[in-house]
Amino acid sequence: MEDFEKEILLEEEIINLLDTVEDEEVLKDLLDVYHNYELAKVLLILEPEKRKKLYRLLPLRKLTEVFEELTPQDAFSILSDTSLEVIVRIFKEMETDDLVDIISAIEDKEDRITYLSLIDVHKRIVIKSLLDFDEGLVGSIMNNDFVALNRDFTVKKAIKKVVSLAPEIEFIHNVYITDQSGILEGAMSLKELISAGYDQTQIIEDLMSTNLIYVTPSTEIEDAIEIMKNYDFLLLPVVDKTRKLIGIISFDDILEALNDESDEDYSNLAGLSDVAVDENETVFTTIKKRLPWLVILLFINLITSTIIIGFEDEIRLLPTLAIFMPLILNMAGNSGTQSLGIVIRLFATNQLNKKKAIIKHVTNEFFTGLVNGIVIAIGLFVIVILFNLIKGQDFTTGLSFALVVALSINIALIVATLAGTLVPLAVNALKIDPAVASGPFITTINDILSLLIYFGLASILITSLM
Repeated sequence: MEDFEKEILLEEEIINLLDTVEDEEVLKDLLDVYHNYELAKVLLILEPEKRKKLYRLLPLRKLTEVFEELTPQDAFSILSDTSLEVIVRIFKEMETDDLVDIISAIEDKEDRITYLSLIDVHKRIVIKSLLDFDEGLVGSIMNNDFVALNRDFTVKKAIKKVVSLAPEIEFIHNVYITDQSGILEGAMSLKELISAGYDQTQIIEDLMSTNLIYVTPSTEIEDAIEIMKNYDFLLLPVVDKTRKLIGIISFDDILEALNDESDEDYSNLAGLSDVAVDENETVFTTIKKRLPWLVILLFINLITSTIIIGFEDEIRLLPTLAIFMPLILNMAGNSGTQSLGIVIRLFATNQLNKKKAIIKHVTNEFFTGLVNGIVIAIGLFVIVILFNLIKGQDFTTGLSFALVVALSINIALIVATLAGTLVPLAVNALKIDPAVASGPFITTINDILSLLIYFGLASILITSLM
């Protein structure tokens, strides 16, 4: 809450400066101390005339970095009210991966063509090629701005080239060594290059690392995330089939991809088409996201109702059955959702990519469901006995019914735990995102199985009593 209030105060402070300081040179110096993120937040709420003033006051590089702090949707929204001259300048300075995000956010085909035409030809060709990649692939987030050196460069020449390229390159934590045709041959960190500066006659070939880790444009983003996490990389080179260096992916692109992946998983787990919340979203848009899933679940849940109708006679003979039915269904649903959450997390971190790991996890989940089922069953058994005694029911009948309820919840928890594990595993084996085996579907499956177990055992009990 304090951070939020601080943001509001900073926004008001910047707007006040724009309103009160008349000397533009003084105002430029005052604005220079604010972070790009803070200026981006202000840009969102400024009126068009004041935005024009801010465009004039900020150096082009800083203005571009302010736009890069915005979401692609917000950036496009603001650009649509900006002069073409300013847009062309910003697009010329902006990194290709950020441009790809903005162009991707443009839904109207004609608008997309218009904005693409404002980008210089070379960069436009690159952007159009990146737009062709699926959102889940590295090619959709890679940046084609990187530092490439020749292996026969001396340290002096290499440092000179890095310094000359620095203003144009977003990230220079690493430099890459390529041959004349652009084939990736080696890499070294900027720190290693600067540290070698004591002997500037050294050849880069003698200093570079040839133990290379790289990805291709068709590599899954999730795999790239795992590589960068395991190797603590800030940058990861992207090569084509011939190992020609064509781009890099950076930690900020990966962070954004991680956030998108989390949003997608939350959406799927909640049974929504999209979990993202837009402050301008209408009720109709929200209904469009949620209603299809609710309709699908409605028809699936009709199976549950059919099962209950099929056991009407048993409920009539033993009305107490209905009292504990919601409890068993809810406990099974909770257990299944817990298992599902664990599986989705393990898939996200690539911990279930081997048969041995899958078998181990399924075994662990089985015993977890078994132990949880036994503990819950014992507690529920005692509760049902006390409940029947309070009602004044015959002890023998009450004991039998308590056994039915306890055994039902024990089996239901085991089955629910396994269902929450096996369903996403099966979906993943079909090459579908396991998160689509969402919470509502797992809960519905568990409802059906739990009712069949509960009423099946109850039927046996009633038959033995008659």
